[in-house]
Amino acid sequence: MLGTFEKARAILDLYTTERPEWGVSEVARQLGMPTSSAHVLLASLAGLGVLHRTVAGRYRLGFKLLALSQVLLANTPWREVAQEEMNRLAWAFGETLHLAALDGGQVVLVAGVQGHLPGSVRLPRVGTVLPASTSASGQVLLAHRPREVVEAVLDAAGHPLTWDVLAEALEQVRTGGYAREIGEHCPDGGSLAAPVRNHNGEVIAALAFSVPADRFHDREGHLRAALVRACAEVSLRIGYHPELSGEGLLVWSSVGGREKLHPAPRRSGARRRPGSQTR
Repeated sequence: MLGTFEKARAILDLYTTERPEWGVSEVARQLGMPTSSAHVLLASLAGLGVLHRTVAGRYRLGFKLLALSQVLLANTPWREVAQEEMNRLAWAFGETLHLAALDGGQVVLVAGVQGHLPGSVRLPRVGTVLPASTSASGQVLLAHRPREVVEAVLDAAGHPLTWDVLAEALEQVRTGGYAREIGEHCPDGGSLAAPVRNHNGEVIAALAFSVPADRFHDREGHLRAALVRACAEVSLRIGYHPELSGEGLLVWSSVGGREKLHPAPRRSGARRRPGSQTR
C-alpha cells in the first residue's frame, strides 16, 4: 500500500503539458483511490502551494513549484554549462540534443536543444522520464552506479532485465566512454550519450545526441567524437580533473527518494593505488 508521500508524488506525476488540470474524481479514478482520499491529498497539496485550486474546483500546479525550480537551477550550475555546449553542438551539427540525470531512481531529461535539420528527432519536454536500460543516456548513468543501485532502478521501473543481462553492456559503456542505441528507445532513430563528471569524478549527467535512423550511421563517428569532447569540456569547467581515477571515489545516488553514498564502480582491470588492501 502506498504511503502519503508516494500518493502525493503519484498525483504530481499526473501533470503534463497536455494535461495541466485535474479534477478530484479524475485523480481518484486514475490512481485507483477513494474520492475522499484524493480530495484530502489535493487539498493538502493546494494548502502547501504545490497545487492551485481553480474556481471550478479543479487543480493545477502551483507557483510554489516555480519558486522551488529556481532554487534547483541555482544549485545545478552544470546544467547551464551543459546548455552552452548543447547550443554549440546543435548549431554545428543540426541534430537534437538532451541532458539527463538520475533522480530518485529515474532517468530524467533536464535540458535540451531541438535540432534544426529536416526530420530531426523531436525533443521531449523537460521532466520526461527516459527508459533507464534502453536509452543511451540511461545506460551511461547506470554504467557508473553500483550494482545495488542499478538493480533498484530496474525494479522501480518494473523492468524485466536483470543485472546479469546488463552487466556486460554497462562495462562496455564504462570502458568505451560512451553509449549508443539505435531502434531500442526510439524506433525511427538512434542516440549517442557520454558522461559529465563533477569535481569528485562522479558522473552526474549524460549528454546525448538523438539522430534519425536514415543518417545515424553516416554521422555517428563525427557526432560521437564531438560529443565526447563536449562532455570533457563541461566536466573540466565544473571542476573535474582527468587524472582522477574511479578508485576510492564515493558517489551519491538517489533511489526511491533515499540518498545514499556508494563506492564508485571500479573498472575491470583497473590497478589499485599503492598501499591499498584487498578485503
